[in-house]
Amino acid sequence: MLLCQICKQREATVHFTQIKNQQKVEMYVCEQCARENSQLKININNLISGIMWTDNITGIKEQPFLSKKCDNCGLTVSEFNKTGMLGCVKCYETFNDSIQTMLKRIHGNVKHHGKIPKKLSGKIKEAKTLLDLKSKLQQCIINEDYELAAQLRDQIRAMEKARQ
Repeated sequence: MLLCQICKQREATVHFTQIKNQQKVEMYVCEQCARENSQLKININNLISGIMWTDNITGIKEQPFLSKKCDNCGLTVSEFNKTGMLGCVKCYETFNDSIQTMLKRIHGNVKHHGKIPKKLSGKIKEAKTLLDLKSKLQQCIINEDYELAAQLRDQIRAMEKARQ
């Protein structure tokens, strides 16, 4: 349980992030302190403007990454944001943050979760299950939960033997 950083008595349920002097300041506060503290009051118009990606947001300075430019083709972030198209292969590295943000805004996620062909669905699901089990095994070893680790190891061996 994380305690409120203001009153240090109640559980923190509000995560507040603010940019001050180009430094990110994060606070974890309880609901009551969030209501009472005037610094934490949110201007709903600015919030909605920020969500809608409109240009009439006041009080927010342009982020430094907006001046990025591809060394190879000369494409800028603002040009990429307008067209949604990259100029060269190097742009993927240069504008990675902008690409991730755009994908998350459009799709809600940066990882593709498309359809699986019926012929391959069983094999793909089995492979994913195997990867998940291996990940859990590593976590059990880190947490020194050796009983569960042994069970997972046996389960992984059985699945790998069945695949052969």
